[in-house]
Amino acid sequence: MEERKIGTGKMLRGIVLAILILIAAQLLSLAAGNLFVLLGFPAAVGNVTAGVLYPVCALGAAAALCKWVLGLSLEDCKIRNIHIKPLWCAAGVGMPVFVSAVLILTPGHWEWGNLSSSEIWTAATAAVFFYGMGTGIVEELIFRGVIMSLLEYRFNKITAVVVPSVLFGCLHILGNELDAVSVVQLLIAGSMVGVLFSLVTYESGNIWNSALIHGVWNMVMVGGILQIGDTANEGAVCNYVLETKSVLLTGGDFGVEASVVAVAAYAALAALAGWRCRRNGNS
Repeated sequence: MEERKIGTGKMLRGIVLAILILIAAQLLSLAAGNLFVLLGFPAAVGNVTAGVLYPVCALGAAAALCKWVLGLSLEDCKIRNIHIKPLWCAAGVGMPVFVSAVLILTPGHWEWGNLSSSEIWTAATAAVFFYGMGTGIVEELIFRGVIMSLLEYRFNKITAVVVPSVLFGCLHILGNELDAVSVVQLLIAGSMVGVLFSLVTYESGNIWNSALIHGVWNMVMVGGILQIGDTANEGAVCNYVLETKSVLLTGGDFGVEASVVAVAAYAALAALAGWRCRRNGNS
């Protein structure tokens, strides 16, 4: 990244507008998906529509923000041509598989959801297109693309890694009813996975590798096809219900994404990304 500096005011405007872009793009895409359902199309069609429209809207708005407000290009914000490294492709698949496998090896039992074939398609398209592709791309576009770059241009890379990661964790508190212990767990887990995504972005030079890891994680752990937790989710295709009540394994009120198993996986891959950054001379 070429050396450049921006002022504090421009940086703050950019961060606020970037978050508003994320919110607006999400609301618009969900509204479009719901419109298709109201017109009589299957819910799966609505999910695909929302999942495709979400990153398209966010990318277009981010391009306008960079050009007209920040005086930057998308390339300046690591939003470049798609280039996926095999290492991070393998890590993207391996992380949710590892975490799921460890949790499934703990005491618990399986419960299968009583879903119709159309409901299974609805869950699958939501997992792949909205939670996976849409959310994975947009959150990386905003947090590791625009916000991280602004903080680096204003301060330095350490600030650029840490601040968006903590902000990423804090924003996940919104809309969730969490006790104090769960809030602490979520902040630790959310910040650590944010550090992972940030370091992968620096190591690879673009947002697409972190978007892949983020998207695959969401598909497996959030999408509702396989639900792992201390209670069953009737909307999931299948559930593995943990018998333990230890918040270290269940992740507390937020769920297993904040469990010690998940945090260990985030930290291990973050350490790998950090080591590769140093090896490649990216201090």
